[in-house]
Amino acid sequence: MTDSLGRYLRNNRGNATLMAIAALLMLTVLASALVTTAMSSLTIAKRQSLNARALQVAEAGVERAISWLRGAPAPDGTTDGSFRNHVGESGDNHSQCNWYAEQLSANESFKVCIRDAPGVSGRVIIRSESYVTYGSASASRIIEVVAERRAENVSCWNNVIFAGVGQAGHSIDGNVVMRGSVHLLGDGESFTDLDGDSRWDDDEPYTDSNKNGHYDLGEPYTDVDGDGHRDSREPFIDANGNGVRDPALKITDLAEEISGTADIGNNYNGMPSDLLAKIPSCPTTTFAGETVQSLSAKLRVKHGQVSISGSAVAGYPQQIGNSVKETLDGAYVTDGYTGNKGASSVYADNGTSASYDLGDGVVTFPTLQDPFPPYGTYQDYLYSTSTVVNSSLTLSSSNYSVSGPNGSLTYTASTGLLVITGKVYFTGDVNINASKIIYRGKGTIISAGDININCNVLPETRFPTTDALGWIAAKNMTVGGSAQLTLAGAFYAQYKVYIPKQSNIAGSLVSSYFSVKNVPHMYQVPALATSLPPGMPGSDPIWIVTVDIKSWRDLGGYSN
Repeated sequence: MTDSLGRYLRNNRGNATLMAIAALLMLTVLASALVTTAMSSLTIAKRQSLNARALQVAEAGVERAISWLRGAPAPDGTTDGSFRNHVGESGDNHSQCNWYAEQLSANESFKVCIRDAPGVSGRVIIRSESYVTYGSASASRIIEVVAERRAENVSCWNNVIFAGVGQAGHSIDGNVVMRGSVHLLGDGESFTDLDGDSRWDDDEPYTDSNKNGHYDLGEPYTDVDGDGHRDSREPFIDANGNGVRDPALKITDLAEEISGTADIGNNYNGMPSDLLAKIPSCPTTTFAGETVQSLSAKLRVKHGQVSISGSAVAGYPQQIGNSVKETLDGAYVTDGYTGNKGASSVYADNGTSASYDLGDGVVTFPTLQDPFPPYGTYQDYLYSTSTVVNSSLTLSSSNYSVSGPNGSLTYTASTGLLVITGKVYFTGDVNINASKIIYRGKGTIISAGDININCNVLPETRFPTTDALGWIAAKNMTVGGSAQLTLAGAFYAQYKVYIPKQSNIAGSLVSSYFSVKNVPHMYQVPALATSLPPGMPGSDPIWIVTVDIKSWRDLGGYSN
């Protein structure tokens, strides 16, 4: 019995050993599997991390390219986007591209190329390839972006009408047909903020107790603005010449009011043939798959509403198959639209809800009192750099001639030919009462007073590329004092431009305020902004560059 029990126990001990060994083998296999899985997971995680970094570095390359397109110095030092390649028609052809490489860190770099996209002007293809490493592992990613670069000169002269401070709650008073961009600020007149309270202070009333004609500390006064001290009248620039300081137009003020046959258009429809023959052809663009004539017209109104009533419109619905672009390129009106048609009669590519897009200080109204070093003001500059005539000017039935080192003007009454070079400054008014003016050359007539133009004024050859006549009035300007006149030029009046009759005017008009009657027709000439007569206020270009991404593609890469 005892022997049988011993044999039984010995046999069971052998079985237990075998079971223990089997369990250890199973644990070893499981541990090995877990280690393999863990190592595989670590490898996958490392590759995913590298891929994510590679994508981020490739995107950094795209952002670098976009910064160059927006105006940051490119690798060749240019800031106008001209560094890009103008080669290749295929979207996958980058063999002729210039590649620009950049090392972000010891383990991260990219190379990027930028070239014109086929078909649409301003579109570019950006291809960015990254390379990242971690130890012996590496990864790469390729991104391709199609973007559209737009550079716009928002100078006051790149408009058919540019109005500054306005007057009596308006920037434009009266109906007018305008072809081209319209830019209305309604900013109000600038002032010197003596007490730093960010508002203009008028002369607060006081009791002159000691009868000395000025306020003395301790005398009773009315604290109109509630700031705890008596405010004297702060200096301001009376840009519109009405003798009072005009604030910015309020949300309820009408920056512009159009009705009846008035409108804003984006082409030269309606321009008389004799005027059309004297200016460059309307530029063309691609819109909705068609090549159409377009002035790239935009409506910008910083302060005040736009009232549209009756049959008046801002832009027109686009008609497929026409040779012109009917819609406006954009409408940016912060205070919105009113009138019995209002926004329903606005046809713009960006709709009707966009606010003024340029912000404060980007574009301002150029006054003749603006500082202009080393001269005191811009008017001082004009006086110092022009041929000065200390009298008024009247051109009528008699010949006239003046010349000097900075400008000359010769008028032949029998033919109406006016030959001009440089700048000629008259300290009195300028009155143009000839039967007609045909001008030759590029020059500017400046008046320290008013300018009155009462006849046809056209270039001998072509405005503004060959012949360009500028008019600068320190005060007021009347354009088209007689009916049915045709004029081409650059017109500036600091106070007001008054157009009393139906006339056709090509060029640009810049003033604090416009008063018009009888629905004159005005046509922007885009080439004028870069071919201005000498001395025009605000002539420097103001470039605004935007880059919009149209498509984004991840073309893959590798990791190992």
